[in-house]
Amino acid sequence: MVDILGIYTEYLREKNSTHKEKYVDYEGWFSASTAGSCFKKQLLRKENTEEKPFDDRVLRLLRLGTIVHQDIQKSVTDSIVSSDINYKIYMEHRITLPELKVVGHLDVGVMNADNHLKVSDIKTCAGYKWKMKFGRTPDKRGNPNYNMQLSTYMIGLSKELKPESMEMSLLWYNKDTSAVREELVDLSWMQKAESYWEDLYDRCEDATSKDLKPGMYGVPMENWECRYCGFKDIHCEGI
Repeated sequence: MVDILGIYTEYLREKNSTHKEKYVDYEGWFSASTAGSCFKKQLLRKENTEEKPFDDRVLRLLRLGTIVHQDIQKSVTDSIVSSDINYKIYMEHRITLPELKVVGHLDVGVMNADNHLKVSDIKTCAGYKWKMKFGRTPDKRGNPNYNMQLSTYMIGLSKELKPESMEMSLLWYNKDTSAVREELVDLSWMQKAESYWEDLYDRCEDATSKDLKPGMYGVPMENWECRYCGFKDIHCEGI
């Protein structure tokens, strides 16, 4: 009998490893998608330390997110290309901050004829997270990591394009109901993101992961990180 689930799992593992090939030329750089993360985790990844592999369920979740991303990106591209509006579009566009050794690929960037730049990051989430964000009593703190990730893309693209005005947003997709909502993110997060990367670069320039101990500033940035960390109990005891 054909093991359909096994075949799909191997397919997802291959897709996940292929994704890393985008960063072959940026060995030792930090990934923009990890903005706001624990400093020790950042250094461990920079040192190519092996993490616990994703389990099969997480691989399926990641693939679902990728499919939603690709669908939305294609719809935006097709719509703008087929219109008479003079927009420049940037999908999976590479941004770099060479002075801080940061590299990443943004989801959606659009520059209109008035040199107004909009950058959006697509996030899929389950019903509970959606409720905490958009329910009757939403968590007003938001997600600093997502805001700084988005801001890092905006920093990189705005330095490249020099827009006259800017806006950025998170586009949330509810995996349980297929509801979609856009959340505007204040541009002040750009300064917070830049400060994070500067702190990380300064702290880690001459350090190794072994120099950073749990409880030090930035190790971790948030207590909850340790529960989901692929290095916990292997290369770090966490807190």
